[in-house]
Amino acid sequence: MTSQNASRGDDDIRADAKAPRRERGRARVAALLDAAGAEFAEKGFDAATMTAIAARAGASIGSLYQFFPTKDVLADALLEAYLTTLIDDLGRLREAAPALDIAVLAHRLARAFVDFRAAHPAFAPLVETPGRSLPAAAGVRERLRADIAAVLRAKAPGMKAVEAQVCAAVVQQLMKAAVAIQSEASFSHRAAAIDELERVMTLYLDETLKGAGASRRKR
Repeated sequence: MTSQNASRGDDDIRADAKAPRRERGRARVAALLDAAGAEFAEKGFDAATMTAIAARAGASIGSLYQFFPTKDVLADALLEAYLTTLIDDLGRLREAAPALDIAVLAHRLARAFVDFRAAHPAFAPLVETPGRSLPAAAGVRERLRADIAAVLRAKAPGMKAVEAQVCAAVVQQLMKAAVAIQSEASFSHRAAAIDELERVMTLYLDETLKGAGASRRKR
């Protein structure tokens, strides 16, 4: 472990984000997180500084340290907010799923991660920084898979839990594939490729969801 990483670990043990109690404080924290997101997206985690983040937010450095004692604590708070947003998005999709056509559901799932990353450009620099532990991201892959399974079971109530878990794993990989395609800046046919991936998702969900629980219904 490098001395830099060791100091990061010590900071995480000693320091934590301070939750604001008043509306004014919550607004200030929101502004600081927005500024941090812009700074991390533009410069990456390592090059971003607390001084630059405070300046971007129009706040004093003391105000920033009051709520976020270290850059790691700030980054983790931002990442936790991002993940909460993504989980909330999947929750809303679960609620809407019963009324959606399978093609519409496939469209929204296929592009969910792409749209999320476009709306939160700091997400990738935070999760891809070498040597950083990510407390907020612990177990997130499994949590997202469970939420995707819940979306699928909302659309097909007859789907058994194991069926939903398997289907969710496939869907999750297709969602990640869309991100990988979108990330290939040199590939000029990204939009067409994602359209094709969405078509694959539609065909897969159409067959899988319509046949969900079939073996149980036959008994």
